[in-house]
Amino acid sequence: MRSAKYTILALMAIFIISGNLFSQQKRARDNYEFLKLLPKYSQTDNLPATRVDFTVTLSDGTILDALKFIPQGTPPAGGWPTVVFVHGYGDNKETLAGFAQAQAEYGYYTTTFSMRGQGNSTGLSNLISTTEAQDMIQFINFIKQDVAGGINPDNILVMGGSQGGLVPYMACTMGMNVKTIISALAPPNFATSWIENGCIKMTLLWTVEYTPDTARYTPQVERMSDWIYSSTKNHWDSLAFWLPQNRDFMNLIPNNRVPLIMEGSWQDKFFNASGIMRASVLNTGSTFHLYLGAVQGHGGDNSPTEDTWHMQFFNDWFFYWLFPNNGVKMPAANYDYASTLYPVNGLYWTFQHDSSVTALQNISSQYRLYFNTNNRLTVNPGTNNNTRVAIRNQVTGGLTMEEAVNEEFTGTVFTSKFKKNTRVFTSPVLSSNKKWVGIPKVNLNYLSSASTFTQYNFQVLEVLPNGKEKLINRINYTDRNYTANSRRTANFEGQAHSHIFKSGNRIKVIVTNLDTHADDQWFLGTNPFVLPVLKNGYNYMYLNSSSYIEFPVINAADEQADNNTLNSDPYRFSLSQNYPNPFNPVTVINFSIPVKGLVTLKVYDITGREVKTLVNDIKEAGNSAVTFDGSNLASGVYFYNIVSGNYSDTRKMILVK
Repeated sequence: MRSAKYTILALMAIFIISGNLFSQQKRARDNYEFLKLLPKYSQTDNLPATRVDFTVTLSDGTILDALKFIPQGTPPAGGWPTVVFVHGYGDNKETLAGFAQAQAEYGYYTTTFSMRGQGNSTGLSNLISTTEAQDMIQFINFIKQDVAGGINPDNILVMGGSQGGLVPYMACTMGMNVKTIISALAPPNFATSWIENGCIKMTLLWTVEYTPDTARYTPQVERMSDWIYSSTKNHWDSLAFWLPQNRDFMNLIPNNRVPLIMEGSWQDKFFNASGIMRASVLNTGSTFHLYLGAVQGHGGDNSPTEDTWHMQFFNDWFFYWLFPNNGVKMPAANYDYASTLYPVNGLYWTFQHDSSVTALQNISSQYRLYFNTNNRLTVNPGTNNNTRVAIRNQVTGGLTMEEAVNEEFTGTVFTSKFKKNTRVFTSPVLSSNKKWVGIPKVNLNYLSSASTFTQYNFQVLEVLPNGKEKLINRINYTDRNYTANSRRTANFEGQAHSHIFKSGNRIKVIVTNLDTHADDQWFLGTNPFVLPVLKNGYNYMYLNSSSYIEFPVINAADEQADNNTLNSDPYRFSLSQNYPNPFNPVTVINFSIPVKGLVTLKVYDITGREVKTLVNDIKEAGNSAVTFDGSNLASGVYFYNIVSGNYSDTRKMILVK
């Protein structure tokens, strides 16, 4: 039993300053607030805490401005459990001072510092790089010497989000030794994520354009905004080459030996959550737990139900690592996630929680929809290889990127020089729920009359029967080495997400030359997700077998097309992955057959012994669903097999109790 002297650990969350208007002076930042405290060390009254401001001189002469709070009392054997708070980009130690003090009063040695080039620390910011990671290692080694101040050098927790999550995680891959860390909104390929698929995110420009009172940059980082504003290929090439250098650290993840929580938001406007998914399977050298879903920060939705789950999640994690021998056990599933779905609550989606013992990129199969004529998304491609539609990229009046940014991509000056255009494609009504989990892709056959740069933006929405719709996420692509009027095909990934499309609704994809949407305005204002291409011309997409969108779906049996699709046969043989999987104790298995006939569906254990016959009957052509209840079975791997005529298929499922 857990000792009663510990109070429950509440949610740690991230908050991004936001509002309805985002000028270049009021841009969204990665401010990071820890809204709740870690558990009290004992049931005694709060302890007074003494603040001590100090500095740490690094090996290169940079001076970090820091503070610590030390409880006034007798520390436990070995010293006070220690918490290091790491701030977001453009903040400083004072941002977290109040929180650090409150935490110290609970019986913790707490400390925080201003990153180099931020706050009152000297030096220049190298924009979240190995330079800052080395600073972090030196800072940790410095505070470990403060045994006289009551620190427990063997019981240090480091936590932060965005910059505050990236720098500690990177430092751990470079040898930093602490008890555990939490790294939020921090994919190890974050630098590439800012410019993925040749597209420059608005948030990158915001981050490299702070005034000196907020961040003071190295000369190379200082040049990055000029590269972004430029319309020339050589400046893009400079950005694409230098930005990931000494920042992306995906290749270092196997070196990490520190237990960690890595978590992110599907709707992160800074970084693609796909990087966190990929890092999880590389983190083979330490214990970890992944969560993707509703993490407050970087423009992601809030969810009270997910906040409640987080409270217990963090509680268990920190009790396990900071207070040993308390009886807490880690869950069997390393992967927790939450899917967005209707209904909408105010600005935000509803979230549905789930977990998996398998990496999220390995639990789904591809569900493909082709861009087709008459504004349709269909399961079969168009038959004319040369049918195409145009998305006009109308840019006139000598519009520059700097002018567009200053106008915030709105107003009469901007709209007189740039016209937003769209093409809309909509699926038939869905006959069953579709659970998208992972990284969507677009394969695009395209041609443009513009030269050097051409851009295509794909916004994914779900549409209700009454016509109401909401943005889910997007896929963006810019060809940065394009020759005018050359026909090309590209395959590219979008923003990772988990979303449940509901039966009776439709999937809608908007293809546009300016990736703005009303659902983003609370965070981005009138600014686009990625900066547009300011090259006048016509951008064409061909409606053939080489132009489609793919969603990784847990139940990926093809949707049955209505009379408006090109399907000649409305059904086919298929056996879907059970959902949910893993399950406890009930799951649903979907299958379809093209003609009436005998169907048998049986479940077997790992030895091949039959444990249940689910179907043994004549079935009409079409979709069927059957529920399997494993209440009377032990946890483990099971297989289910379908036979109908000459068709047979087998899939694996996992029962976790």
